Amino acid sequence: MVKKERVAQRRRVVVDKKSLILARQAAKRQPRITFYSPLSSLVLNYLKNVTPRFSISDEVARIVESELARRYPELAATGKKILRLSRGS
Repeated sequence: MVKKERVAQRRRVVVDKKSLILARQAAKRQPRITFYSPLSSLVLNYLKNVTPRFSISDEVARIVESELARRYPELAATGKKILRLSRGS
């Protein structure tokens, strides 16, 4: 049996200004996110153990921000402008 990979499609989002302001306030108040994934935990902890100065937080932020920008390009660009992020990718 051949396994098909799900390909995430870009999604066009109409940005609601009121919701965006609320999301910005929430992001400023609590910028951390959490999720349950034993596989992610295993891979990231392994990399932390074998790679000098490896930062799990930095790696996860790069991966998540990159994927969000790919899936929701307009929303991510607007979010970066609003938060004035200056992370190098």
